[in-house]
Amino acid sequence: MAAVPRALLKLGYDCNNNCVFCHAAPHRGARARPADLRRKIRRAAALGARMIVLSGGEPTIQPGWLDLVDDIAGLGLRLGLVTNARMLAYPDLLDRLLRRGLEYAYVSLAGPDAALHDRHAGARSFDQTLAALTALAPRVVATTANVVVTRWNVARLDEFVALLDPLPSVRLKFSLVEPAGSALDFFDGLVPPLAAAARAIHAAIARARARRPERPVVWDGLPLCHAGPFEDLECALREDGFAWMSEAFERDWFPVDDRHRAFAGACRSCSLRRRCRGVFVEYLAHRGSAELRPASRPVSNSFNWVPAPRDETLDPRACPIRAGRRPPPDPIRGLLVRTAPGRARRHAAPTRDFSDETLRAAVREQEQVYAPGDGRSRITDFAVQLRRLRLAPGCRRCPTRPLCGGLFAARGGPAFRRAQAILDRRLRRLRGMLLDVGCGSAPYRHSLEPAVRAGRLRYLGLDPQAPRGGRATGFAFRRGTLDRFPAPDRPFDAVLALRSLAHLPRPERSLRRLAALVRPGGTLLLAEDVVFGLVRAASSLRRAIRRSDLPFEHRANLTLEEAAAIAADAGLRETARWTPHDTDSTLWVLELTKPSGEDGAGTTTRSRANRANRANRANRANRANRANRANRANRANRANRASSGQPRRV
Repeated sequence: MAAVPRALLKLGYDCNNNCVFCHAAPHRGARARPADLRRKIRRAAALGARMIVLSGGEPTIQPGWLDLVDDIAGLGLRLGLVTNARMLAYPDLLDRLLRRGLEYAYVSLAGPDAALHDRHAGARSFDQTLAALTALAPRVVATTANVVVTRWNVARLDEFVALLDPLPSVRLKFSLVEPAGSALDFFDGLVPPLAAAARAIHAAIARARARRPERPVVWDGLPLCHAGPFEDLECALREDGFAWMSEAFERDWFPVDDRHRAFAGACRSCSLRRRCRGVFVEYLAHRGSAELRPASRPVSNSFNWVPAPRDETLDPRACPIRAGRRPPPDPIRGLLVRTAPGRARRHAAPTRDFSDETLRAAVREQEQVYAPGDGRSRITDFAVQLRRLRLAPGCRRCPTRPLCGGLFAARGGPAFRRAQAILDRRLRRLRGMLLDVGCGSAPYRHSLEPAVRAGRLRYLGLDPQAPRGGRATGFAFRRGTLDRFPAPDRPFDAVLALRSLAHLPRPERSLRRLAALVRPGGTLLLAEDVVFGLVRAASSLRRAIRRSDLPFEHRANLTLEEAAAIAADAGLRETARWTPHDTDSTLWVLELTKPSGEDGAGTTTRSRANRANRANRANRANRANRANRANRANRANRANRASSGQPRRV
């Protein structure tokens, strides 16, 4: 993540190009009022931005934009531009911008020669753009040439590499065209298949690094299953240091997000799901998910909050952040932790193991923030070692909350008590033959022992490292894995997968296998941890980072909704569910029943019907979303042209 917090401000949507892929085309002609833009710049400074990056449309042709540049410099902020750079080919203008603190230039380049670039741009602009890049390269360190990858240029990416050979300091970025705005009108002719685009981008990155090892090369727009060996070179807004953005028709700033991306059913069991941004929504709507290749490999299920060097004073009753006297922590990747009465410390989550979408769900929605109570770097027993931190009550109703990570404080009482009680009640009800998959050392044994001793329950635990023996106590164990477990003569009355499903390769296949082991009318009980964050002391964090015996052990981090959908496809019926809010812990719990008798005969048919129904609902939703977006865009354009409407979030 870039060190300088950046805010992306869109001034208006006029442009001196007419790009065939312009995603802002539906807003063409709309522009913000100068007074609103100046207010937003001051607001960004109060939020902690250190650089304002102007965008559009084309920012360098918006009325009064140079006055805004002066305002930015007057506040001591740095300046950036997202631009086609045509105006920057004029030396006097570039000199003026450099004097005003221009330190970031993100330049769109659509072809390695005038013919192809100008075809994309809808204007004769290649010579000006290349001249500007040449002038920027030695004077603006953070200069990027952003190549929008389309069907028209995908076979010529190596030529971009050669074109920029004389400018080794310019970062080269390959961005798959987003099917939005003008690109939707030319979808089939303009948007390349994911797989073909990925192969071309991989080859171009390899060529660029071989020719100029010192040149930074990055990419954007692909799902991670198509990133190949270049996963860590993904660079969207967040990786470039942007925390906030504001459209021209919006009244305030909003956290950057990836809501123009989505996931398919095939993504549910992918190991990269919680890190990936997904696929462009309109790409899925037009071409489906057949090109996606879910991965299966070890991944993390938690992340660390990195503490600031020192505490700060903070009285929640007279919060300086709410009063605008102090910048808030990042709304997605930051928070404050109470360390003593009237004192708190900032923490950040720079992890690349999880996307902003995942962190938003884990922290802002589920408040999955914990602190080790014993200071040890390795967490082996959540219920014993972890203390839960909660958002301060005053933060919940604070008007600054949408743009602030909030203040968290340890609460009284042990964590996981409610989760243990829920599992205990469900386990004590089980009867007959029971299979515990991924049993470990049978941590839930105390809940099962009464029924085992009374002869109402026969227990078999399955685990690659299961304890040996145990039959004399009524608990039998077998070393092995689910995929090699032989089909029993008689299905089990109950099967448990408690904190083990996420460790199994291909959760969808594993869940179907679990379902096959349950008799009709029997029970399958699942429990899994959601993604959570750990607040550690600096010394404990350093020890944890240094340790080499803390391998990733999860293959997926399924949400409750994803597990329920997979279970429905496997023909299981949901009988009860508990969210992490219900369990007051990292755990969700899902109780399922395998239909019996006539009910079971139609399971496969119904599963197919369920999948078809979900697909139909998704298609209808996609069509409705496209219509809604178009309507919102039209309303926003009309409102802006009238200069009197209320801004809208789209």
